[in-house]
Amino acid sequence: MQNVVFTGRLAADPMLTDDFGKAVFRLLENRGQDAEGKDRVVGVNCVSWSKGLTEKVIGPGLAVGCEVMVVGVFVDNLYEARDGGKRAAKELVVARLSVLDWASGRAAEAAAQAA
Repeated sequence: MQNVVFTGRLAADPMLTDDFGKAVFRLLENRGQDAEGKDRVVGVNCVSWSKGLTEKVIGPGLAVGCEVMVVGVFVDNLYEARDGGKRAAKELVVARLSVLDWASGRAAEAAAQAA
């Protein structure tokens, strides 16, 4: 498998399982403008299965607006939709995550927890 690097800002607060075993979040990246001058935004769904990363970084530190760099691999996730139809979605499975810009108020909280 090949690693992919994606940099973007969180579209919403991450969704976490109670045991911190899974975190799901969406990253958005502005890729310039299209021919009509409208912003071209690309989004990718990310999932972390790393309990340590979820418990120590994603849960307490990330929020809507944070800018992160994720290194991971794309996988196809097959699922059944509410209408019973089969669907497929690509997810970026997080191998490494670096925070580039904390959301407002989260930088101080994350620094205090790291101390």
